Amino acid sequence: MSPLIRTTMIIFIGITFNMTSLTAQATDNNFSVKQKQEINQMIRDYILEHPEILPEAIEILQTRVKREKLELNHTRLFEDGFSFVGGNKNGGFTIIEFFDYNCGYCKRALSTVERLKKEDGNLRVIYKEFPILSETSYIAAKAAMASMLQGKYERFHIALLSNSGNLTEERIYEIAREVGLDENKLVKDMTSPVLERNIQINHSIAESLNITGTPGFVIGDEIIPGALPYAELIKLIKKGRQQQMKKEAN
Repeated sequence: MSPLIRTTMIIFIGITFNMTSLTAQATDNNFSVKQKQEINQMIRDYILEHPEILPEAIEILQTRVKREKLELNHTRLFEDGFSFVGGNKNGGFTIIEFFDYNCGYCKRALSTVERLKKEDGNLRVIYKEFPILSETSYIAAKAAMASMLQGKYERFHIALLSNSGNLTEERIYEIAREVGLDENKLVKDMTSPVLERNIQINHSIAESLNITGTPGFVIGDEIIPGALPYAELIKLIKKGRQQQMKKEAN
């Protein structure tokens, strides 16, 4: 393979058919105008002759972009300092859930997540308040975050998601009382501007990861939109652990 063709293929793979980036890359490599024209034509001809490679290349690009976004948001995802951590807080593998307390699918996912925590003693679960459905979703999210100051987040979280139908503001505080929260303290703690800031941080992360609905899960290198059956989550966790072991080995 000639140096020109080899360089062409490296550029082709590296930029995944982006002609604008190709030209810039070619310029950086000091190709002549004629060589750049030849490179562009060769890539175009190759794509037209082998269009079957496009889906595979696009999938590779999407995977690469997804991993880069997860790495970019790693600290905000795993070590933000305010999200509640359930399961084994020192567990060797972590899954992250973005949820809304008014989301019917999140309510369905509750039993699955609780089962995972119960059956996998080495699993760490990070809860990301992601209210998107209504104003009471925001109120419930702030109430849940404020409940951490009374040490009752997990009970309150489960009770809120176990509520049938949409939550009203009155029902949120009723549930708070039912799980033993001091309502007056809770209401006061909910006024902290830090809670709104934390929710906005979660929204920013979700936007970066293209999580537009709830629930949304981050499991290893996978971003999962929507609720999944228990068996599917088990497979993803197993895959994620394998990926983690490879990274740690390297």
